[in-house]
Amino acid sequence: MEIKYVEEHTIFECIVGSQAYGINNQFSDTDYAGVMIPGKDYFLGLKKFDQFQGYPEQDKTIYDIRKALDLISDSNPNMLDLLYIPERCIIKITPFWQKVIENRALFLSKKAKFTFSGYAIAQINRIKTHRKFLLSPPKSKPERSSFGLPEIPMFPTSQIKAVCYASLELIRPEDKERFTWELDKIYADYLVPHFANFIIPEERILAMEWLQVGLKSQLNTFLSLGAQYVKDEYLEEAKKELSYYNAMQEFRQYMEWKKGRNEKRAEIEAKFFYDTKHAAHNVRLLRMGAEALKTGTIFVDRTNIDAEELKAIRAGAWSFEQLEEYAKNMDEELNRLYEESTLQKTPQREKISDLCVEIVDEYFDCWRK
Repeated sequence: MEIKYVEEHTIFECIVGSQAYGINNQFSDTDYAGVMIPGKDYFLGLKKFDQFQGYPEQDKTIYDIRKALDLISDSNPNMLDLLYIPERCIIKITPFWQKVIENRALFLSKKAKFTFSGYAIAQINRIKTHRKFLLSPPKSKPERSSFGLPEIPMFPTSQIKAVCYASLELIRPEDKERFTWELDKIYADYLVPHFANFIIPEERILAMEWLQVGLKSQLNTFLSLGAQYVKDEYLEEAKKELSYYNAMQEFRQYMEWKKGRNEKRAEIEAKFFYDTKHAAHNVRLLRMGAEALKTGTIFVDRTNIDAEELKAIRAGAWSFEQLEEYAKNMDEELNRLYEESTLQKTPQREKISDLCVEIVDEYFDCWRK
């Protein structure tokens, strides 16, 4: 797909990220997002399309309208922004996307509690992991011999797939066949993003826990059976393998983090011993989730709300301990707000589907003219 084709079919484009939130600084990039309706050959033919990112010098993602509406329905925080983006950030808008905005009440639901807090928890966990790397980085790659293990593992990993198949009840019915087919091609670390694509958001934490059990299934099975059924030497071997597995996971994370570090962010991390940019986004996500539950809307532009405080957090005004305590208190607040919120429990998917059909039909009518 060529850029020209994407631009011709784009029905909405805007600036997103820090610029939209009003918390950017001199080091901030400009990120873009948008929505397009591809030609009929993508709807009726064999061509497939989800999103386009082939811009050589821009961080821009243009989504197929079906994927965009599906992600927004799932209360994806970044995608919800597209329904509440401030006018100053809109680059292109057509009547087709305007109709989506006019019907945004169909989308926002109490699911926002799980997605906003989920993203925030992910940020906190990332901050904690990176903070550990800053304070106590791994000295070298773990060796099996250091854990008293032979070079060839005693326990195979073939049972991973069996655990994943057992998790199928968490997959949307329409996705089960494709999930199963793609699972045959995916192993080990590739499973994490695959689960993230398919699992229903509110069940994702549970599913990820199951995934971890899957990755360590043989080892944990041995450990759970205990000495009554398994010889002591096998239990000890399983414990060693589990320790080695965890050490390798941490080392891989460390090497990826070290490889992909932004130079300016590395300077901030070295100064404050945690990622203050992630901290600011963590606070923002928690607050926006709470606001959604209380008011039934999303306040993307933080300019007249808390932009200055978020900028200060990004500049290192909060200690890591302050951030951790704030996140804990906000998580409790979100639980309370969820119970009190008058928001609809789930999005109105049938009406959203009808809206999508209506917009696409109108779009193709315009092209025929």
